[in-house]
Amino acid sequence: MSFYTLGCKVNQYETVIMEQDFSARGYEVVPFGEKTDVSVINTCAVTEESARKSRQMMRRAKKISPETVTVVVGCLAQTGDAEKLAEADVVVGSKHKRDVPRFVDEFLMNGKRVVAVGDMTFESDFEPMRTDRGERTRAQIKIQDGCNNFCSYCIIPYARGRIRSKDIDEAYEEAVSIVKNGYKEIVLTGIHLDSYGKEHGRFDLCDLLERMDTIKGLERVRLGSLEPIFINDKNVERLKNLRTLCPHFHLSLQSGCDETLKRMNRHYDTAEYAELCEKLRRHFPNCAITTDIMVGFPQETDEEFEKSLAFAKKISFAETHIFPYSRRPTTVADKMKGQLDRKTKHSRAAQMADVCNETKALYLKSLVGTVQEVLFEKETSSQWHQGHAPNYVTVKIPRTSEEVSLRRQLLKIEITSSDGEFCYGKLI
Repeated sequence: MSFYTLGCKVNQYETVIMEQDFSARGYEVVPFGEKTDVSVINTCAVTEESARKSRQMMRRAKKISPETVTVVVGCLAQTGDAEKLAEADVVVGSKHKRDVPRFVDEFLMNGKRVVAVGDMTFESDFEPMRTDRGERTRAQIKIQDGCNNFCSYCIIPYARGRIRSKDIDEAYEEAVSIVKNGYKEIVLTGIHLDSYGKEHGRFDLCDLLERMDTIKGLERVRLGSLEPIFINDKNVERLKNLRTLCPHFHLSLQSGCDETLKRMNRHYDTAEYAELCEKLRRHFPNCAITTDIMVGFPQETDEEFEKSLAFAKKISFAETHIFPYSRRPTTVADKMKGQLDRKTKHSRAAQMADVCNETKALYLKSLVGTVQEVLFEKETSSQWHQGHAPNYVTVKIPRTSEEVSLRRQLLKIEITSSDGEFCYGKLI
């Protein structure tokens, strides 16, 4: 069988869990694109483009293996009409992902299409998931699911339900197990990560980070996307004392214009956001601040876009994910007047990319002369060893031998140059 994953790190983690569950039943996992008996597409629906790609991969799976059992799982299955996913033999929404192997067995036994899409409106249970493995050098732990914010453009609360969290003891034990398997870095993921524990108030994200900081052998903990409101004085005081926390903060901005932020139903303004970035840079020198920016939101004028462009340049992000606004059914923004045309949205995305590529290049240049601890992941051709610094900057150093691998080694590297995309250095 094979898997194809679209979308966020939460989806990636959930795919790992499904792979484990199928393997425990005797299935052999092969790379997507090879002929296989079962094809699982873990879908995304956050934009129309991601939904289109999800449907495309479903059709591609059938083309590669016409007799394959095609399984569509996740956000597109949850928010899309199951009848529109006609090629799928098994359709599973945002819950019951641990039951996907059982649903496949059910289909194989009786040949009847399986649709398991439950109501997420009042979902309060965190679906049990645990792994002791990850990628080449880092592993992910999903600690949170769901969102209560209802930003006017976002379909996620409808696709994932309300906030719910993994128990802090379970998350800690999962981290210990992962480290015992040789992983030095763990990434904490969630749909709305800083809501961790808020549904009951017994623990919060800082509590978990402080417990993980005590794990022997764990060198790095990296956070997924955060809401700006998380970066308050109390939390920063706790974060700055952590041994393992990576100085990489992905603070979702969405727009650098206050008027647009209000229409988006975001709960901060640009002055607050700029103050938070300054606070982070004061307490975490040379930290990387990365973000998401949406362009072409309904009613966004040329003046509003110029404000957003100027703000992105002012903050000088280390990396930016830029999205043209995508209409999503059931959201408030989908019903707004003043929808912009595709050409305008893509033109603005290109302009924003030009600015953010410049700020990334400036950030990489600022690291030249510094010493970074790089966790090496792979070799790229015969020329380079490649890994990531704590700030998630990609660092390359020359290979002296094709037989030698530095994978999973954490080494001190002096940064000697950058090219706008990567940093280059030498072992010290």
